[in-house]
Amino acid sequence: MKSIQSKIIILTIIGIVFSSTIIGGLGLLNFQQVIDDDSVKIVNLTCNEKAEELNNILRRIEQSVEILSVYAIDNLTDVGKLATDQEYLEQYTKKLDELGLTIANETSGAVAVYARFNPNISNPKAGFFKVLNTESGQFEDFELTDFTQYRPGDVEHVGWYYIPVNQGKAVWMQPYYNKNIDVYMISYVIPIYKDSKTVGVVGMDIDFNYITAKSDSIQIYDTGYAFLTDEDFRVVYSKEEKKGTLIQELSQSLAEADDKSLTRVDTLYKYTANGVKRKVAFQKLENGMVLAVTAPVSEIDRNKYSLVWKILVIEIFMALLFLFLAWVISATIVKPLRELNVAAKEIANGNLDIELTCKSKDEVGTLSESLRQTAYQLKTRIDYINNLAYLDKLTGVRNNTAYLQKVSQIKEKMLEGNCQFAIFVVDVNGLKFINDNYGHDQGNTLIITASEVLSEVFGEDHVYRIGGDEFTVLLEEEDIGSFQEWETRFREKLQCQDGKIRLSAAIGGAVYDADKDDVYENVFQRADGRMYEQKTQMKQRGENSTVES
Repeated sequence: MKSIQSKIIILTIIGIVFSSTIIGGLGLLNFQQVIDDDSVKIVNLTCNEKAEELNNILRRIEQSVEILSVYAIDNLTDVGKLATDQEYLEQYTKKLDELGLTIANETSGAVAVYARFNPNISNPKAGFFKVLNTESGQFEDFELTDFTQYRPGDVEHVGWYYIPVNQGKAVWMQPYYNKNIDVYMISYVIPIYKDSKTVGVVGMDIDFNYITAKSDSIQIYDTGYAFLTDEDFRVVYSKEEKKGTLIQELSQSLAEADDKSLTRVDTLYKYTANGVKRKVAFQKLENGMVLAVTAPVSEIDRNKYSLVWKILVIEIFMALLFLFLAWVISATIVKPLRELNVAAKEIANGNLDIELTCKSKDEVGTLSESLRQTAYQLKTRIDYINNLAYLDKLTGVRNNTAYLQKVSQIKEKMLEGNCQFAIFVVDVNGLKFINDNYGHDQGNTLIITASEVLSEVFGEDHVYRIGGDEFTVLLEEEDIGSFQEWETRFREKLQCQDGKIRLSAAIGGAVYDADKDDVYENVFQRADGRMYEQKTQMKQRGENSTVES
């Protein structure tokens, strides 16, 4: 007859094999899923964050050209005089020239700025064209294109004029090489209309190297990098992929996906480039291009494979340890084994708030503490990842990801018909000036100061940093009050500053009106428009953020 100890040992062996197979397998699957999800978040968050940085650059360029277009429309009193009154044409052109020069000097990456008038109502060489002299660093007059020398269909020479005019809207031109000024560039052009007549266009050329330098600065894992494609996902710039390569041709999964699905934030796509298996995330940019962030599969999955081996080693070690303890102290091992078995199942099922009562100094106690520490480290890691996902690293307030999630919740409430909210859009004045003249550390301090002021006025839980110098505040239900009073409090807070950094910021607010606001964007646009009006007024008054010496 076998002894009780032998029976316990046999039962322990069977239990170890069974639990290792079931619990260990579930644990491995769960851990692998967690790490796979982490890698998806890391790559997509990097892609989204860097895409937003590039979009901020593109939006500032758009804003610069929009300022010139608004000025051009507002200062044109009579379209007919462009053709009949040479003195009027010259004075009008001079005004646009002066503003265009100012805007170009304040826009990073700009290599040219111009305004050209409709050749059907004016001189075919009327307008201005300022080009950056790279040696002097100054914008200088450049010879204007004569419209009479080219057909409207000649895209290479006059497409920059006829494409936006024919489309009747602002256009981002795809990257192209400008032989006239020897620069590879992208352009943003806005057609100008007055009294239902086409007046001409205003536009700005941006050195494409300025954009690609931002792309080259993106790094992920050990050798991961970023590249740019056009709206059809054809490579326009990459350190590795050949220019003109159609991304969908690199793998079957990409080929079967449509353009919209390629920019999902919960997926990484696999492809092979230069013999290396890679994963990639995509995000569309403001100008129609697409930012792609990619890294080798081996680097992305390295932690997963390492953890799998560690878990396997730990399982083997635990099995041997349990067998030894069952052999030596079979009478006292049953209870702690049961407790450890339950805890392991809880961890495998995702419950990391476990409690272990075993405090002994032997191997079982050590195993119990190791399992407790494992759960603690996993919980800490998950909390850390959540912070990366929803908190702005510089200011500590909520970031754009948290803002988009909140907006999604508000939109759901709007559909249910049970929603009250107010929006404030805040834009810091003079960040570029402080960055350029006092350094980015002072610029960061200005952004932090803005977040602190907003948090003190509105409460930290309501403040979101959605861009470099842009914040939004979302108030709901009883917190809404009167947005005029909120603006007054904000202004009073700005007047009471006593630090080295003197913050200046424009603010605009709007309250949701269920009778006229069909979508969330209507409320946001009203608040943004009021902020922009205030910002324009402040700019005219010379109000700006400052650094006291």
